[in-house]
Amino acid sequence: MGYMRHHAIVVTSWDKRSINTAHQKAKELFEGILEISNITSEVTNGYRSFLIPPDGSKEGWGTSDLGNEARNAFINWLKSQNNNYCDYAEVSFADEYGYNKLLRSS
Repeated sequence: MGYMRHHAIVVTSWDKRSINTAHQKAKELFEGILEISNITSEVTNGYRSFLIPPDGSKEGWGTSDLGNEARNAFINWLKSQNNNYCDYAEVSFADEYGYNKLLRSS
């Protein structure tokens, strides 16, 4: 049956090259699973962000499993990059059992 637990990742950087590269990689990894947000406009100090939104699927369902795999691949990719100036936070929220927390961050 499954239960609801949303996962989202927010990515932020002051470095235009890094955020553009990370955004493109996220779009590749999540293609056919979910739509990645656009990169926000710069407000102060060059910082821009984008969101990898929840997949909306219940835990244990196929779409949720695909989302989990893509999130893991994206964060592993971020960690593997030299001179990548992106910060990220993955959160879990709106959980049926109250499991709402910061899961991983840079």
